[in-house]
Amino acid sequence: MSDIAKCMDIHCPSKDFCYRFTAPADEIAQYYGQFNRETDAYNCDMFWDNGICKYCHQKDSHKMSCPTLKIQVNL
Repeated sequence: MSDIAKCMDIHCPSKDFCYRFTAPADEIAQYYGQFNRETDAYNCDMFWDNGICKYCHQKDSHKMSCPTLKIQVNL
C-alpha cells in the first residue's frame, strides 16, 4: 500500500525504475498524477528511484554481467 500519487505514464522509458510507477496500489483509494515529462526526457522531475538497476534489473545485488558491478583486484 502506497500513500503517494502514482504515475500513469506508460510510455516513460524509466517507468520500471521509478517507485511512483512500480509501487503497489492502495486497495481503498489511490491517487494518480500526470507529471508532465518532456517527450525526449528519460524521466520527469518527480522521478523516485526504486533501487532496481537499469542494466541487470536486480534490486539488492548485481549480476556478474552487469556493467555497474565493479571488481577490485589487489595485487
